[in-house]
Amino acid sequence: MTNMESVSLDGWFDQGSHIYPLKVQYEDTDAGGVVYHANYLAYAERARSAAFALLNIDQRSRLANGYAFVVASVNIQYHKPAQLGDLIKVVSSTSKMTGVQIILKQNIMSNLGTNLATCEVKVVYAKLPKSNLPKENAPKENQNSATWLGRPVRLDDEVKNKILATMPPQNHGITQ
Repeated sequence: MTNMESVSLDGWFDQGSHIYPLKVQYEDTDAGGVVYHANYLAYAERARSAAFALLNIDQRSRLANGYAFVVASVNIQYHKPAQLGDLIKVVSSTSKMTGVQIILKQNIMSNLGTNLATCEVKVVYAKLPKSNLPKENAPKENQNSATWLGRPVRLDDEVKNKILATMPPQNHGITQ
């Protein structure tokens, strides 16, 4: 019997990229046994969350304090389909980081190295709204706040430094 605490369910880092392995399950596929197109986005999201966990970036505590990493945009290109039972992996690397934004390249690949899909994902760090009340019902001190509606805020130094440690130096394009 395997001790579940000794198994890394979050993948690993290798040469600046995060590797997140998966096996295509029945629920991931359509009637033809091919992965449904939207599930590639779910795979990419799981991989991003797993990479943050490996970097000890605690998303749960950040959410509890009103902050979140929010996907601002995704560009995805599909190359070949994955099928039921395939072993696949999401290979993620940070292309660029600014004061409020992280740009990731994520390749969803077969176990044999065939590129199945390519994603470019822009993630921003945001202060979440305190409630779902309309702005006119917000407390007076928050009505002019740039972050009241969940607008981007600067990444803190802890996050920047942890992500920079995974990036090659030529990609350290942080703007202040």
